[in-house]
Amino acid sequence: MKRHILGAIVLVAALAFAGCGNNNQKEDEEVQNGTTTETKVEQATLPNRLLIIVDPQVDFTTGSLATKNGPAAMDYLAKALKQGAWKNYGWVIVTQDAHPKNHCSFVEQGGVFPPHCVQGTEGMKVYPNLYSVLENLVGNGSGFQVHFMEKGDLAEKEEFSIFQNEHSGEKLRRTIEEFEHFEGIDVCGIATDYCVYETVKDLIAFYPAKQVRVVTNCLAAVDESDTKLADLMKENGIQGIEF
Repeated sequence: MKRHILGAIVLVAALAFAGCGNNNQKEDEEVQNGTTTETKVEQATLPNRLLIIVDPQVDFTTGSLATKNGPAAMDYLAKALKQGAWKNYGWVIVTQDAHPKNHCSFVEQGGVFPPHCVQGTEGMKVYPNLYSVLENLVGNGSGFQVHFMEKGDLAEKEEFSIFQNEHSGEKLRRTIEEFEHFEGIDVCGIATDYCVYETVKDLIAFYPAKQVRVVTNCLAAVDESDTKLADLMKENGIQGIEF
């Protein structure tokens, strides 16, 4: 995965100095048919709204723990972002399971899931179509930012939510709390009844639920009949939106 292009979150300072709201123009020169033409790429004024994409990984779409609607949901998300939904956000956080081979959630270790999202495997990577779109958007000169954060990296601990990871969770929580100018946070991803549900639940424990929205047509569940997330949204006044 080309982390040097999109980058992982290393320091909160890296987020704090994000280039949102910059109206400067970037000028590039292109050589075509032997003549030089000047191309101006206008840098968009992006809102300070955050999109959290939960675990859009190969193993949860086409791999060892694939969800039925995972590929369709992530293809739709990729298409929506490519066609302009990205303009609603200055920031995107992509969370990823990053399990060691002996993770406690695996059946071989007494857990309930088959091995999935193991560190260094194809299954841990972001769904290719979505990754390609994010990569291209980062390079479009708009100031749009994508940061990757890992969870579930300790063998003895299950972490459905990014906020349950001591390292990544603290960084993201502190960033959200310090950026009082955030207009709100939207959440989507996989799986609705596990990691998305837990992420939203942990988020509203410290962030106003009225400023949280769930992108309901960019979700995929293990059990499509599960209502945990819908119930949580109703109980806390969390809005559902669609791309």
